[in-house]
Amino acid sequence: MRYLPHSLGGQLVLLMLGGFVLGHLFGTLGLWQQSGVLHPIARDHALSRTVTAYRLAQQQTVGADSWLSAFNNNVAQLWIDRQASAAGTSEREQSLAADLRRRLPDSIIAVRMPCRDDAATRLLDPAVDRAGTGLECVEINLALGQGRWLHTRQALPVQSLWRESWQRLRFSLLVGIPPVLILLYVFVNRILRPTTALTDAAERMSRGERIDPLSLQGPDEIREIARAFNDMHERTTRFVDERTRMLAAISHDLRTPLTSLELQAAMLPDSQERSELLRTLEEVRQMVNETLRFATHNARSEGSEAVALDALLAEVCQRHRSMGHVIALDAPQPVTYRCRPVAMRRALDNLIVNALRHGQHVSVALRDQGADGVCIEIADDGPGIAEDMLQRVFEPFFQLDQARHRESGSSVGLGLAIARDCVQAHGGRIELSNRAAGGLQARILLPPPHARSAG
Repeated sequence: MRYLPHSLGGQLVLLMLGGFVLGHLFGTLGLWQQSGVLHPIARDHALSRTVTAYRLAQQQTVGADSWLSAFNNNVAQLWIDRQASAAGTSEREQSLAADLRRRLPDSIIAVRMPCRDDAATRLLDPAVDRAGTGLECVEINLALGQGRWLHTRQALPVQSLWRESWQRLRFSLLVGIPPVLILLYVFVNRILRPTTALTDAAERMSRGERIDPLSLQGPDEIREIARAFNDMHERTTRFVDERTRMLAAISHDLRTPLTSLELQAAMLPDSQERSELLRTLEEVRQMVNETLRFATHNARSEGSEAVALDALLAEVCQRHRSMGHVIALDAPQPVTYRCRPVAMRRALDNLIVNALRHGQHVSVALRDQGADGVCIEIADDGPGIAEDMLQRVFEPFFQLDQARHRESGSSVGLGLAIARDCVQAHGGRIELSNRAAGGLQARILLPPPHARSAG
């Protein structure tokens, strides 16, 4: 199976051509089973010669056999003697004897194929009485009465159906394969065109893009797959939209009671309890705002366009450098990638902010890996994360150190979740790992799109 083509089109072409060639081969084998049959015209001529000689011999006097020389040549010898001959028992011998017996009903007939090879026989011309000439020696013996026998030894051509069928096979293959290939191209293209469209739509859907329903074309099975894909995409889109609207509505409705609570807390006398209450309400409001932003700013709703990732990274890094942070950028070559610029900027900014929150120095590297896509690495020199927490930090509202986050006034735990959502909207993934030298490294792996220019 390792040598079979992997594509559907290649397998269909191989299947059709294989069936075409095998059909011709089976036909050739069927003809080969009939090889070795005496040529019908030569066979009939030999029987007629034998019948004529037999009837003439019946009319001649005993001992007057000189007339037989008129029948003799390099492929036929006839003579009369008193040496009896035993009949052959093969199917071909019996069939030839039966045909001759229908012409001579009352005669005693003995047929031998091939001829006897003893002193009583008369040999034919050595040029024809040997293997490889396409001739077969046939001996027919008929009893004349009074102990005499008419013997005939004749070389008859044998049909070489194998050779003829092989020549026909080669001609048929040379003439028949081009039309078959043309028909294969038409029908395989008819099958593969909707399959290719389905593959492209599934890839775009996995990247979170809004796609139009697939047109129903091709064979019935492909149409059913396309119809099922359209239904799935419609239900998935409707579910995501409803979830987003519900989450945004809940977050929006929570603002009214929060505002009321803040006003009531602000009217309380100054005290430590009042300060704690206001701080808690501020955290809740920040959480609601982050949730609302997370729900409404859906990365998948943004259109894609060609973006210079090296320039985008340089802009994000420069903005943080202007705030006094130390960031090193390693982007040796320009990389143009088709993505959603706002979502990609947000993912990069969240990852860099997270690195700056836990480390003093941050390094960012951009690598174009060709057929493997694009890799962006963001590393810090902070304390790192426990191995069992590397996946949990992507959960919404998850925070490693609740107290430290409250003291620093940092986000509510949606930064990495938003970054992962933005990257997954591009069909990519984020991997976190602890560096051997200390610190955490985040790797963004983006797949190679169908159309991308690099450099």
